[in-house]
Amino acid sequence: MLRESIDQPCARIGTSTAPRAFALKFILYFALLFGAFEASRGSAFERFVVENMILAPTTALINAVSPGEHAALVGRVISSPGSNLNVTRGCEGIEIFLLLAAGIGAFPASWKRRAQGLLAGSIVAYALSISRLMALHYVLHYSPGAWEALHGLVLPLGPIIVMSLFFMRWSATAASFSVNSEVRAA
Repeated sequence: MLRESIDQPCARIGTSTAPRAFALKFILYFALLFGAFEASRGSAFERFVVENMILAPTTALINAVSPGEHAALVGRVISSPGSNLNVTRGCEGIEIFLLLAAGIGAFPASWKRRAQGLLAGSIVAYALSISRLMALHYVLHYSPGAWEALHGLVLPLGPIIVMSLFFMRWSATAASFSVNSEVRAA
């Protein structure tokens, strides 16, 4: 049974235990990934990922799009003459990547399909994280009255919805590819 599931990773998609197995794997993988990232808080790795890979490009993009902003990264604050966006834990967008990685890892697909999904999804997650931080900067600077609604609900929920749609599209493609491959092999 184990060898059969390794050779045909999507063979059990239609069974009643598949959703439960996916959910349990997803929860386990997300907990492990989130725990590992939380354990790295304050480390050189975490500073590199958050400050160098997310916040510095966000600040540079703000300045490229709006040279008059004169945004600067000071620690974890995107600072400009009109606003100071303090990027705290959870606001940097790492969690949407972790959700994606857990979902792809838990889904019964081939390693090739998982790698393709993780690569494409990582690009989407990265773009969403930077876009969200840019939007927060502009809202804080130009429309502070809308800050609470956008910061608390719309801008955190938007990337999660987009990543969920990406995952649904990827998983449908990965599942149909596996089923089509099995039909051709038979």
